[in-house]
This record gives sequence, C-alpha cells and structure tokens, in this order.
Amino acid sequence: MPRIVTVGEAKTKLSDLIARAEEGEDVIVTRGGVPVARIVPLERPIRETVALIRQERERRPRVSAADIRTAKEEGRS
Repeated sequence: MPRIVTVGEAKTKLSDLIARAEEGEDVIVTRGGVPVARIVPLERPIRETVALIRQERERRPRVSAADIRTAKEEGRS
C-alpha cells in the first residue's frame, strides 16, 4: 500500500521519501486531500520483479511445444 503524504510533509521529508522510493515504496502526495503526484522507484527491485513473474506464471495455463505448433499451423491456413 502506498504511503500518503501532504505537499507540506513532502517538502520537509523529500530525502526520506526518495529513499523509500529507492527501496520500492510508492508515495502519493496530496494537496487539500486530493492526490496530485506520485513518487515511485524508477525500477522495481529485482526480487519484486521475479516474484511478480512467478505469480503470473502460476496464474496462466502452461503452453506446450505441441500447442505452439498447432497455433502456428492454424495461422497458416
């Protein structure tokens, strides 16, 4: 869950918020209770990326070489 801060808090804690983003945390900045900006990491930590890939693989059905050959043949007709 992202951390939510006000513009004033973001001004005084910018270095800390950037450090949190470097660790993979998203920060939402609000003005008057309305979200106006996000501070996010430029790249996801590799462990998080690998975990997301594994989760996605588990959700999807396995595709065999025979499935791929069949799909290719169907596309040629």
